[in-house]
Amino acid sequence: MMYQKQLKICIACSSGGHYREAVTATQSLSGDKYFVTFRTQHISEQARKNRFYFVTHCKRNIFKVIHNAVQSYRILRKEKPDVIISTGADVAVPTCILGKIMGIKLIFIESGGQVYTPSLSGRIVYPFADLFIVQWKPALKNFPMAKYGGVLF
Repeated sequence: MMYQKQLKICIACSSGGHYREAVTATQSLSGDKYFVTFRTQHISEQARKNRFYFVTHCKRNIFKVIHNAVQSYRILRKEKPDVIISTGADVAVPTCILGKIMGIKLIFIESGGQVYTPSLSGRIVYPFADLFIVQWKPALKNFPMAKYGGVLF
């Protein structure tokens, strides 16, 4: 009998629509999953059902980005995921980049709200992603190496 290692999956995303897309994208995946996001009332309610780590919400503030990066590094070092799956936005960027530097596979799914213009988090993470997925075909012009995956409903 062969032993098959259970995949450890880090799901890094903002709350709201990014969280909903991340849940939809990963719901059929088996493995040990955990979320990295910032705390909101909605997410706090979800934390009772799933495993969550809360980091600082960056809000394009360099000091908050640095604080988030320190928190993200500690989480990645503790959890040692096999893959990071992210739907953005800013709160997820440090986890994505640090994870890739640490040798962790990175899958980024561009927000479904970005049809014709790229998101800032997508533009930042694109060069690091092992797989970059867009939800709309027109978005492929912004990310030439991306794959079209269809819309997450």
